[in-house]
Order: sequence, then C-alpha cells, then structure tokens
Amino acid sequence: MKHLSTFACIVLLATTLHASSTPAISQVFAFFCNQSFTSCPDGFDPAVGPIQLSNGFLYGTTWWAGQGSANAGGTVFATSISGKTKVLHTFEPGPNGKFLNGENPAIAFVKGTDGNFYGVTESGGANSFGVFYKITPTGAFQVLYNFCSLSGCPDGPGKIILGFDGSFYGVTTNVVFRLTPQGAWSSIYTLTSTDGTAQTLIQGVDGNFYGTAIYGLEAGRIFQVTPSGQFTILYTLQQFKNITTSLVQASDGNFYGGTSYGTVFQFTPAGQFTDIATLTAAEGPTPTFLLQASDGNLWGLSQNGGTAPDRPGTVFAVSTTGTVLTSAEFSCASTGCKPEQMTQGADGEFYGVAIMGGKATSNPLGTLFKIDAALTTRVK
Repeated sequence: MKHLSTFACIVLLATTLHASSTPAISQVFAFFCNQSFTSCPDGFDPAVGPIQLSNGFLYGTTWWAGQGSANAGGTVFATSISGKTKVLHTFEPGPNGKFLNGENPAIAFVKGTDGNFYGVTESGGANSFGVFYKITPTGAFQVLYNFCSLSGCPDGPGKIILGFDGSFYGVTTNVVFRLTPQGAWSSIYTLTSTDGTAQTLIQGVDGNFYGTAIYGLEAGRIFQVTPSGQFTILYTLQQFKNITTSLVQASDGNFYGGTSYGTVFQFTPAGQFTDIATLTAAEGPTPTFLLQASDGNLWGLSQNGGTAPDRPGTVFAVSTTGTVLTSAEFSCASTGCKPEQMTQGADGEFYGVAIMGGKATSNPLGTLFKIDAALTTRVK
C-alpha cells in the first residue's frame, strides 16, 4: 500500500514562497477534499501524473476516496490551468465489497497513441492484485486486464511506459512484460536471482529497453533488455548505493539518474558511469524524480530534501555537465510536501503533485502545484 491520509480540506493558495534568486513554487489548484470534509468525493493524495493534453487540462489520479462511497479507492481527475476540476472516474467497491474495477490507481498513468489514458492499480480486480485499465479524456472506463490471471502470478502489476510500437511495457520485481492496448499480456524476460530485483524501465532511442534494479547489498544496477528478450547487465553500483529515480535519456544520448547517496549521475551508451553532481540536504539529498526540461537541464524532485524539521521535499535543477543551478523547498503548510512527480506544461511552467500537505495542519492531503518557469534562468 502506497500511503494513507486523514481527511481534511485544502484552501486555494497562489502564494509565491521564495525570493527571486530561487524557484517560485505556487499551489494553484485546490480540489482535494474541498467538497466534503468527511467523505472527500474529489479524492485525496494525488498519486501519479499530471499529464497535459492539447485542451490544456491536466489529468492524474488520487490514491484514495472519491465519489459515491465512503470507502472509494481513488479517482481519475482532470483540472484546468484556472483550477476548475472534475472527477472523471471513481474506483468504487461493488455490492460484495470487492473492487472489481481496481483500487488505488497509484502505480502508473500513461497517455496512449490513441489519446486515451492507460493505468495500473495497486490492488482490486478479479484477482485482487490490480488491473490494467483504459479511460478516455471524458471518463469512459474499461478494465483491459486483471493481473495475476496466470498460474504462479508471473503477471503481477508494475509501472508501465508507452513503447514506440504503441504497446505498453513495464516491470514487476522479476519480469519485464508487454501489454497491448487491447489488454494482451506477455513476458519479455524473467529476471533471475543473479540479475537482481527490477525497479524501473524506459525505452532508449535505439529501441531497446533500459532499466534499474537492486542487487545484493542494496547495490543499484543498470540493465538493457531488447524487445526480443536479450538481457544484459550494463553496470553495478557499489553496495548500499541505490538508483532512486527512473533513468532519463537526455538529448545528448546519455542516461541520467539519481542515487541514494544524493548524487545525480551520467551513464553513457558506452558504459561509463559518472557522478556529475552531489546535492546537499537543502537541495535534495535523495532525488526521487528526474526529467529533462526544454532548457536542456535536468529538473528533479526530492521527497526528503529541505531544511525544515519535517523535510518537506525540494525541487532542483542540474545541468548535464553537473552544475547545480537552483533549488527550492516545499512547505507542508502551503504548497504541499513530499513531491511525487511533475511535468513541463505547454506554457513552459512545471506542474506536479505532492502527496501530503496543503494546509496549516498535521493532516496529510496532497496538492497539485506549479513551479515558475522563469527560474530556469536563475542561478543560486
């Protein structure tokens, strides 16, 4: 189970919290649990997303609550840049209490080539191990696959990405798999004990898949697997040094990621691994999310960064040559804290979700926040 929160309400904020030399974090959307303190029909704890469509709306999921039932297991939502929000779907229990359409949609949420969204839930479904589902931008919902339908459950749920061929690819702890948009599941490769435990997966520009795993004494690994299933360990980090983000292949062709040692690394296609930057506690000691923005720099989130006692999380920017450009701290009392993911919108601004906070209260809720894009030209 991902995380659990107490019900409370969020007030709308649009407050710039930092001086001009650091990023301006503004919470511009306040829709989690603001309709009802007790039932929370609009959901709370945003889990994955946001994804922006050409209509300007941002789409994502909440981990728990929703419309129709006090025991609802999460929502799919859409919100405009002006803050207008609509719940497209609620994961509700059936008459027997089973969540046949899935529960807790916190693993993955991806836009397909057909313009629809495809996601994975943590639990629920016919076998109680989660579902692979499709939902249209207007809310038409369909379960495509019930995980653990095969004997021994090699087909467990996992985070998915969109492949170049329009199918979806992902990893469980020991299987690299493929799911078609119609819901047909197949295994590409099964990891052995000597391969490690898989964590994340991306597709490189060469068409092969690159992922991260943990091996032995919490040592991070980078692996490659071809679409036909040829598996290769490319690099193993020192013990107790985990890779804490998905890999990002930047425009220079190199791969980048973050580690539990607070470093941002570069991994070349030729196999050279280099820590290019080390983040301080104030900047983000354990990067948990990374992307390359339109300015060419690497923008990241850390869920436990910052100087406040509650370590609310940070946003930071690092150049591909290793210069830490800027960073800013979240606030549980206003912007939300423990930032999970973010995306760069069509307007150049960054939009993301934080899984806790959003009001001066001890109750964790979560927010959808905005980061001022002008910060991309600022240096600490």
